[in-house]
Amino acid sequence: MNIPSDLMELNTHIKGRPGIDCCGFCSFCFYKNLQHSKLETLQFGCVNCPPHQVGCPECNRLTNYLTEDFKPLHEVLKDLESKLVYYDMWGKTKDLEIVISATADMFNYPHLVDLISIIDDSGYHVTLSYTSGKAINNRDLANELISFGVNELNFSVFSTNPDLRGRWMNDRNPAEAIGSLKIFCENIDVNASAVVIPGINDEEQIFQTASDLEEWGVKSLVLRRFANFKYQGLILNEDQPILDGVTVQTYHEFKELVERVSSEFSFQVLSFPFYSPDKDFPFAILKKENREFLKDLPLIEFEVTVITGKLAGPFLTEFFDAVDKPGKVNVVILDKEIADLITHEDLESVSLDDIKRRVLIPFGALVQDDQARKILSKDGVKRKVVRGPKLLTHPYYENVSFNKDQLIKYEYKSFKELIDIING
Repeated sequence: MNIPSDLMELNTHIKGRPGIDCCGFCSFCFYKNLQHSKLETLQFGCVNCPPHQVGCPECNRLTNYLTEDFKPLHEVLKDLESKLVYYDMWGKTKDLEIVISATADMFNYPHLVDLISIIDDSGYHVTLSYTSGKAINNRDLANELISFGVNELNFSVFSTNPDLRGRWMNDRNPAEAIGSLKIFCENIDVNASAVVIPGINDEEQIFQTASDLEEWGVKSLVLRRFANFKYQGLILNEDQPILDGVTVQTYHEFKELVERVSSEFSFQVLSFPFYSPDKDFPFAILKKENREFLKDLPLIEFEVTVITGKLAGPFLTEFFDAVDKPGKVNVVILDKEIADLITHEDLESVSLDDIKRRVLIPFGALVQDDQARKILSKDGVKRKVVRGPKLLTHPYYENVSFNKDQLIKYEYKSFKELIDIING
């Protein structure tokens, strides 16, 4: 592991089981319909799988994380100690931020206060990567955690309306959670988030929540589009929707809502699927005012079919229309919105009539390489399968200090890597 010079975070994961260690499932949780008894039969592949073997520690982690209890405190401390020793070798322990993350809701971790107290005694500040706040039954906890050195928190709010929050998040103490969120916002950096369900907490409700958050001093708000179906990324669930009778927003409808919230309030607004109204990302390099960067990219020399998802597909089509005048590349868009969640089932649906002899699949696609080759060669035509770049746009939400020029240069570098892979 190489540590960049600007990396000042140390991450430790305390695990936990979604739903079980979260005070129960939220009504809209994408793990809600997950049958733990079937997890062992789900088998994905990935870029890290060895030849002739579907499944490895990396892709098995998708299902293993969902069944593992919270780590004992001594295991978490041991993990922190070993990482601190490593960071100390690089001279990176000064002003280091300890980031605690969990698969479940960390406020349910029985040793959370003890863990943060020990970290505070060691002289480090703490960021808590996610909580729903449903475990809060007394807002004194907020003041206690702040006093122990928690200086940043990611908080899933859904709504600052206690009735809505209580009903849809199954929160037994919504007023205490919202009151605690207010205390956190007034004293530390809070990155709030809200899953937006059409007809429930969108429009007037989300603007009222944003208004409350702005008054309290929130740092940022992430709006998450509600995913209700398998094609939207619910790869661990059965085919039934999470909520019956809910019509999901299209990406463009959701994007317009995000833009309106962003224009109304002073704090930073982001969304998932990823979009930043402030910097007009992702794929800003395709905007008219930035297209001069495309002129410096290498020429495409070989024919290839690029397989991708429904969200990235239109951007990639636009990109190749701009840089691939001879038409050596065709883009095939699958019925899966997020490209890195493409599985072997999605590849099975591909019509091979339009597939060239070289095929590029997303770097993070959850399919083993040999498996992908066999599926895409089942018509008797032997095809070569390669992976694209790990990222095509900078995940700047992990470091909001990047300016627009830096982000566009990152996209240029990523698209150059894409062409280099095609020409390789």
